[in-house]
Amino acid sequence: MKTFNSLLFIFTLFLIVLYNSSCSNTTEPENNDKNFIAYQKPGCNTHKDVLGKVETSSCFSYSFNDTLAIDFCVSGNCCPDKDRFTTTYKIKSDTIFVYVKDIAENNCRCMCNYTIHLEFYNLEQDKYIFRCNYDNFNYKEVVTK
Repeated sequence: MKTFNSLLFIFTLFLIVLYNSSCSNTTEPENNDKNFIAYQKPGCNTHKDVLGKVETSSCFSYSFNDTLAIDFCVSGNCCPDKDRFTTTYKIKSDTIFVYVKDIAENNCRCMCNYTIHLEFYNLEQDKYIFRCNYDNFNYKEVVTK
């Protein structure tokens, strides 16, 4: 019985460590481009519409001085809530195209709203159309200095 309790304790400890490593709230920038930074902000935002679905359309903010900083939301499975998304971009004329892809496995029975933070440096114009494509959902916003 003592051996069984010891094994149960070790197994429980292993599960706790595994859970904490897979659902961590830290994020790291995804790109090495000197003119672009993208990362997922830590944690799950639980903004829901009246039908209980996680909202994405109302979650957009930006500041544009020397740097264009944009925060917007995308929905994803709750676990793991770290390193769920990859973000790439392309600038063509006055339009910034951002592509977000969820690359994590869905390990929980819940959905979260996650905030993606972007920073663009050395932009030449004072006004851009921001377009984001994520999981067949498209943002279109105008950002100005």
